[in-house]
Amino acid sequence: MTIFVAAGAGAAAAPLYADCRGEASASPTVILEAGAFGTSADWDFVLDDLAKGGRVCAYDRAGLGRSPPTPDATDALAKAAELGALLDQLHETEPVILVGHSNGALYIEAFAGRSPGRVAGLVYVNGVGSDDLDDPLLLRALARERRLSDLAVIAARLGLSPLIASRLIGDEGLGGEAAARKRVALTSLASLRVARDEDRAIVPALKTVRALGDATRLIPTVVIVGAPYPKERLARAWRAAEIAPAARADHAWILDAPGASHVSPLARDRAYIDAAVGWLRAPFVARSKDTVPAPAH
Repeated sequence: MTIFVAAGAGAAAAPLYADCRGEASASPTVILEAGAFGTSADWDFVLDDLAKGGRVCAYDRAGLGRSPPTPDATDALAKAAELGALLDQLHETEPVILVGHSNGALYIEAFAGRSPGRVAGLVYVNGVGSDDLDDPLLLRALARERRLSDLAVIAARLGLSPLIASRLIGDEGLGGEAAARKRVALTSLASLRVARDEDRAIVPALKTVRALGDATRLIPTVVIVGAPYPKERLARAWRAAEIAPAARADHAWILDAPGASHVSPLARDRAYIDAAVGWLRAPFVARSKDTVPAPAH
């Protein structure tokens, strides 16, 4: 089901695009947060998988995909506020499970740090997070990513974005309507500029999110981490930072995905996300079953 929700309070608030599937159940609704240059289309396969167990929604952040832009809304705290407004407009009054891929992990970390009572569980998928601050190697990698995001906009100006879009869509194996939406997002100069500006704001946001404190420690957390060459120095550095939130959490699970690429957990290796969300959903399902009277004999 496709719905539009307001990005903020008030009648003049711009609507966001959200793709919600599945029926509300005893377990929390799952909200999927895309990574850099990502949209709800990236979650097409995962949406279908998770919808079998309850309600799940992916959305386009302001200015990306089918969502109109919001001025000055690229830093992590602005994205956290945007996510809070999304939950309000989706009428999600109970805590939700948040799944963040790549840079999207920093946005859900920011939201959970500000509003821990609204979060039932966290899943970080090859995530960028505030722990990246502790390793200069990762900060240099993020700086390189920022330069690549600049090149994406330059490529669009030169008319090269359709070629890049085809490659990225092929890597994720997207088809049909999801592929069409992804292609539009990756070939729209306006959308690419917003994605670039988000990426530029990531490194400064690391300190902002860390300053929120350790409220996420009490939230059950799953980390999914994988790399094609896990023994390489950079891959080891990423893993150390990515599993740090799980090491701090009172209840956590680390899922290593051997050989996974950065995006394969959204497609080929999405069983890891299904397992992570299933683990977080289980206590809520068990609790609901405990309240159901036993059948009469």
